[in-house]
Amino acid sequence: MRRITFIALYDEYCLGVRYMSSILQHEGHHVDIVLFKNVACIRNDDVPSLHLQEEGGYYSMATYASPREVKLLLDVLKNQDPHLIGLSFSSISFGLAKFLTEKIKEIFDVPVIWGGVDTTVNAKENIQYADMVCIGEGEYPIRALVNAMDQNKDITVIPSIWVKENGHLRQNPLMPLEQNLDNYPFPDYEKENKTVIYKDKILDAFYPPDTHLITNYMVMAARGCPFSCTYCCSGHYRKIYKGDRFLRRRSADNVIAELAYCKKNWPWPLERIELYDDVLPVDGEWIAEFSPKYAATIGLPFFGYTHPNVGEPENLRMLKEAGISYLIMGVQSGSQRVLNQYYNRRHTKERTIQTARNILEADIKLLCDFIGYNPLIQEDDNVETLDLICDIPKPWGIIKFNPMAFYDKYRLTEIAQREGIMDQLERPKGVHAWQAKITPEMVFWEYILTLGHFEGFTKEKMMDLVNDHYLRDNPTVLQKIVASLYRATYLDSNPVVNKELYLRDMQRRLQQIEDSLLFRAYRKVKSLVA
Repeated sequence: MRRITFIALYDEYCLGVRYMSSILQHEGHHVDIVLFKNVACIRNDDVPSLHLQEEGGYYSMATYASPREVKLLLDVLKNQDPHLIGLSFSSISFGLAKFLTEKIKEIFDVPVIWGGVDTTVNAKENIQYADMVCIGEGEYPIRALVNAMDQNKDITVIPSIWVKENGHLRQNPLMPLEQNLDNYPFPDYEKENKTVIYKDKILDAFYPPDTHLITNYMVMAARGCPFSCTYCCSGHYRKIYKGDRFLRRRSADNVIAELAYCKKNWPWPLERIELYDDVLPVDGEWIAEFSPKYAATIGLPFFGYTHPNVGEPENLRMLKEAGISYLIMGVQSGSQRVLNQYYNRRHTKERTIQTARNILEADIKLLCDFIGYNPLIQEDDNVETLDLICDIPKPWGIIKFNPMAFYDKYRLTEIAQREGIMDQLERPKGVHAWQAKITPEMVFWEYILTLGHFEGFTKEKMMDLVNDHYLRDNPTVLQKIVASLYRATYLDSNPVVNKELYLRDMQRRLQQIEDSLLFRAYRKVKSLVA
C-alpha cells in the first residue's frame, strides 16, 4: 500500500482532496492532508509588508509562505514519508504552488502531482513545474494512479493524468465522468491524519481557528452547473467533458446519510449545513424527496446558492419546510447589455425581481452577490444595476461586490482582449488572472450600489448621490457611510442577520417560552415558595 500526502493551499474546504482521500483509503492506502492556511487568510493585508518579508519565503498579492512555514511543511513531509505528494490550489495560489514544489523537489525524490481547476485550465503551463497533473475530476484517476504505483504498473497511461516522461509530455485522454455520484464514499472530514500550518505554527487542531467549518458542514448534492457564465470554470469543464452528462445529482438518501453521519460524529455542536451546489433549487422531484427526510433526520438550518432563473414557489416552500434559512442569489449585474454581451447570463430584470419576491414570500432570507471593478462596465450599466437594486423588494442584503477576475483561458478574458481593455488590467505576481486597475470611479460605484439596498434610499435620492461630483472624487465618504449602515443594520455587520428581524425573532421566542405550560408552572411554584 502507498502513502500519499495532499497539500491544500489556502483552502480548508478542499472537497476534491477530501473525496480523493476517502477513495484512496477505501483502497487501503494511507492518506495525510496538510491544510496550508485557509480561505480567510486570502487577504492583501494579511501578507507582510515589503520591509517585513523574509529571505527564503514567498510573497504575492494575497498569499504567502514565510521561511518558517516552508520549513514546517518540509518537516511534516519528512515525517509522513509519502510515495506521492499532491498539491491542490486555486489560481490565486499558482505562484505559491510553484515555489513550494521547487522546495519539495530539492529534498524529496518523490513524484509531485498538481490538480484543481487552475491546473485543469492551465495544464500545459502547470505541467512544467510538476511531474504530473490531473485534469478534471480526480477521484478515479488518482485511484488508478496510486494503485498502479503500488502494483509497479505503468503510470504513464492513466486517463486524465498527464505525465512528463524522459523530457516528453504524455497527454492522456480524459476519463469519463462518474454518472452515479452515490458510488463515491463520503468526503474525508475525519480528525485523523490532518495537519494545519497556520501563521508560522503547526496547530494542534484539524481546522484553522477562523474557519466556519467548526460550526458549518459543507455538502455537495450535485456536481456541475446548469449555466455557463463566461467568468466561471463551468464553461471550460463543459467543453472538455463534451459528450458526458455534466450536471449530475446524488440521491436524496445518499445526501441525508452523509449528513446523519456528520451530525453524529462532528466534534463540535453543528449550527448549520451549507449546500454547496452551484445552483439550488433546480430539481423539484429531488427537493420533494429530500425536504421531509432532511427535516425529520437532520433538522438543522441550512443555506444554499441560487440563480435568478430558478426559484419556483413550490420548490421554495418545500425548502422552507425542510429548514432553509437563507439563499444567496448571484445577480452579478442589472445591466442587460453586460449580462447578455459579456457574462452569458440570460435573466431579465423582471425575472430577477420575481425570483427575489418568491424567496421573500417563502419567508426565506435573501442575500445577493454582484460583480464590480470591471472595465467592461460603463456608466449606463451601473445606473441600470442601481435601478434593479432599488426595485428588488426589501429586506435583503448584499454580501459584497466581488472584483471581477479575468482568469487565463476563460471566455471573459477573451472578450476583454477583443474589447481592447487589457491596458486597464494588471496581473498580480503568481496569479493566473488579471484584475482591474482600481479607479476612484469603481470604488464610488461599489458603495453607491451597496447603499441602494438599504431601506429609505429611493431611486430619486440615489440619483442625487450619483450626480454628486464631490462623492465621485471622494468615494471614501460613501465607504464610511456604508460601513456605518452595516454596523447599524446587521449583527456584527453580517448581512445574514438583520438586527431588527433578529430582535423580533428573539421577542417571539421569548413570548413562546413565557406562554408555555412549563414556564407557567415555574412561575406558580416560584410564587408559592416566595
